[in-house]
Amino acid sequence: MHAFLLNLKHLLFPAAVHGWHLWVYIAGAIVVGIGALFALMSVPPRYRKIVVVIITFLGGLYFSLEFLLPHGGHNPVAGFANDLTHAKPSVADAALIIGSFTLLLGTSNLFQIHGKAVRKKTAGWGNSLAFFISFFLILIVGFLKDAYTPTGNAPMGAKGTVYTEIFSVLFNGFVQNLDAAMFSLVAFYIVSAAYRAFRVKSAEAGFMMVTAAIVMLGLVPVGALLTNWLPHTGPLASLRLERMTLWILTWPNMAVQRAIEFGLSVGYLAMSLRIWLSLERGSFFDRQL
Repeated sequence: MHAFLLNLKHLLFPAAVHGWHLWVYIAGAIVVGIGALFALMSVPPRYRKIVVVIITFLGGLYFSLEFLLPHGGHNPVAGFANDLTHAKPSVADAALIIGSFTLLLGTSNLFQIHGKAVRKKTAGWGNSLAFFISFFLILIVGFLKDAYTPTGNAPMGAKGTVYTEIFSVLFNGFVQNLDAAMFSLVAFYIVSAAYRAFRVKSAEAGFMMVTAAIVMLGLVPVGALLTNWLPHTGPLASLRLERMTLWILTWPNMAVQRAIEFGLSVGYLAMSLRIWLSLERGSFFDRQL
């Protein structure tokens, strides 16, 4: 079993391919991927769902067996588990390749939506046009930067330096600053939501408001100045805002976060089992593809 998986790995994922063999390998992988998609789409809708369900079940079965079966020893079960573990890097590579198709799907969806807006010149079509300009601009500059970037210790050429600087301006000057501006605007919505949530209409809301006020004041210099008259040592030192904030974040807040994460993990496990066993109902499971 291990020898078969190892030979299959070397065939599908060669360790080192150079020159024209690399381009042939890339072209072949693209052709196989597109052919697999067309083959899946050519299957009748009533059988297409069965194919997807079988592939999903086998993928979940592999990771379940690899994790649950005991390793070590010389019994057949341990040997089979070891073979599954040795094949895990190849399976991870395959999952990464399949996941990359979702990037293509998302990009094509954006092209369809923004292309329709530009063609019909609907409200806000200038933003869609800006999307296409920025997309192709950073795409082309990024490819050119990588193409003219030397490997090893070779010096950077003039074209490589120019494209690297342009890419730095586009990414560091525009993308990162626009991200920072977007998240800074989100802060105002957070303040608005906090104002609505902190309206004291019950004992729980009042307790939450007092706790939030202590934490916010304890994290800024103003809070430290308000209780700076208290001693740094002794029983009264625990009443300093920075000490109270540290205690709230370390003990009650951490306990609540762990409880929430535990509940989310249980829900994630239940949802994974439902998807694995095709028990979930949604846009795929209760409709024909």
